[in-house]
Amino acid sequence: MARSEKGHFLIIGGGFAGLATAIELKRKGFSAEVFETAPELSLIGDVIQIGSSATRIISKWGDTLKGVTEYSSRPKTMSIYNSAGELVFDSPILADYDGFPILFSNRSGVQKCFYEYALSIGVTVHLNTRVTEYFENDECAGITIGSKEFKGDAIIACDGIHSYGRRYVTGINQIAQTSGFSVYRSWFPLERLSHDPLTKHFTSSTEEELIMWVGRDTHTNLLVLPKPQGAVVFVTHPDTDNEASESWSRKGSMEDMMKNVEGWDPICRAAVAAVPQEVLIDWKLLWRDPTRKWVSDKGRVVLVGDSAHPHLPTSGTGGVQAIEDAATLVAVLDSLGKEKIPLAFRVFQKLRYERTSLTQRMGWETRHRWHKTDWEAVAKDPAIMKMPQPTWIYGHDAEKYAYDRTAEAAESVEKGTAFQSTNIPEGHVHEDWTVEMMLALEQDEVQKNFYKVANV
Repeated sequence: MARSEKGHFLIIGGGFAGLATAIELKRKGFSAEVFETAPELSLIGDVIQIGSSATRIISKWGDTLKGVTEYSSRPKTMSIYNSAGELVFDSPILADYDGFPILFSNRSGVQKCFYEYALSIGVTVHLNTRVTEYFENDECAGITIGSKEFKGDAIIACDGIHSYGRRYVTGINQIAQTSGFSVYRSWFPLERLSHDPLTKHFTSSTEEELIMWVGRDTHTNLLVLPKPQGAVVFVTHPDTDNEASESWSRKGSMEDMMKNVEGWDPICRAAVAAVPQEVLIDWKLLWRDPTRKWVSDKGRVVLVGDSAHPHLPTSGTGGVQAIEDAATLVAVLDSLGKEKIPLAFRVFQKLRYERTSLTQRMGWETRHRWHKTDWEAVAKDPAIMKMPQPTWIYGHDAEKYAYDRTAEAAESVEKGTAFQSTNIPEGHVHEDWTVEMMLALEQDEVQKNFYKVANV
């Protein structure tokens, strides 16, 4: 393949982070190769939220946003009920921000759109390739796959929560830790809801509906999708084992899932009972502590997306942050040039660390609001329960922010001068946290005096 004089990058992982980074690199005149372990593009997956700060970026990728929108829904509200079926709050959902849509999208459909666009603009994607070694020096970096070596100007590790790249960069083999919860996930034909009189009305709905029931240590979501005639059911529940693994092939148990909503609103139970056993996945929700080291010692390997900052689904922004990472990293590389790749990688971390640490924490705090609900506080202000849609996330322009602040961040990296992030809530003071600390606070059932992220 032709290598750009601006720089050639090896991207490990073909998920959202990897494909988005490859697309942004090609868009700015760099060249990229993607190495993905899977033998083919996965068609498995349910729903992921693609917020406006991400669709702002995707809108620059030809017709990709149009394709993503075809795999997406845009419910107007999230109706929140308690486990008895009493309405707590109708949480409005923004349709867009600055004209960029906020989408609830089919995960595999979005990846397909990214993949096809990446190929169309000349990104090379190697499937069924497992990286066994990284190596680097002051001038370049490379990977080993079997007996073959591939070299480039640098490596961008987008290989997820079980990242080999993270272990290489940090020098620590930190096992991903359970967050204490798992989620039953499913996507199935809407017609199945017609089998029970309690849920039959959903099949004649002309608008997308998003419903959530909250109870002690559990919440259940139902998303009704009239256009593709589909339905999505999630049941987030306490994890029952300590195995730190996640997989789309980990089958769930209908019997166990129904036990988690025993005694709940009959409509909720009917929706859960409609899930076909063959599509039910039990997805373990794993975490890692935020790491302050995203860049290798020689500066030729950088972590992006979940390899740097895995998010819980309740953050609603894990995929968004991966796409923001891509736009930020490439804007910094474009600003500083090939000769300053190690500096560019460290500037990228400087621009992104505090923001992603906070969005990670937001996922825990949102789940805590729903699982350890202060019902007295909710009675006074039901909006406490709403889904977070903060302006500092939805209104962010990651590419512009990177171009505007790269010089200042570079000075901070090189000279040790102070740098004030402005892609976080105004007045927010960063505090480090760990998974152990979060789990301890979960047990203590702390309430709003602990929360650091406003859900507005």
